Amino acid sequence: MKNMFALWIFLTMMISGYAQNTINCEEQLQLVLNKVKAEKDMSGLYNHVNTLKRLSGLCPGEWLPDYYITYLDLKLVLSKATDKPADLLQEAAEKLAVLKGNAKANASEVCTLEGYYYYAMIAQDPAVNGQKYYREVVAGYEKAIRLDPSNPRPQLQLAIFQNLMAAFMKQTDSGFCDKLQTLEQTFRDFKPASAVAPGWGLSELLYVRENNCH
Repeated sequence: MKNMFALWIFLTMMISGYAQNTINCEEQLQLVLNKVKAEKDMSGLYNHVNTLKRLSGLCPGEWLPDYYITYLDLKLVLSKATDKPADLLQEAAEKLAVLKGNAKANASEVCTLEGYYYYAMIAQDPAVNGQKYYREVVAGYEKAIRLDPSNPRPQLQLAIFQNLMAAFMKQTDSGFCDKLQTLEQTFRDFKPASAVAPGWGLSELLYVRENNCH
């Protein structure tokens, strides 16, 4: 009986400690994301990526630190705020592989990042990489949409990509602005799973619409 009681105490302490660690990881991630949102200089994201790497090591099995490392790496590449895009793309590819193997990860968000990764690859050399990776971009976004039709991020990124490809081919995506208008409501209706779950995209939508729809 004493042994059973001791085991119960031990298990209770383990569960309590695990819950506390999970809460601490989320709190630390929230602090980093708050700093990312307040960052005025894209190059300043490097420091936050390094912080996320440390957090990833402290929170094994948690998918969101790796998710945001990948996302910020790709933002740095696409904004041309780095002189080493190949290194960041390599890191993003490695983190994507980890995310795809993490059962905890939101598959729709991971597929969105995968499409975004191939979009960043195309941006390095559109004339060469456009034909090479076009299908991977579309496939990533379309799979993300199938996995979660309420997720606005892959819908937005697919619309933006298709509009850019139309412009590259000297064509016009006549329904682009209507898509953005519909997607704005989708973003406003979307409820992230937690305070640190992916929720980005609305500000990009508003910026793109302001500069493309009159």
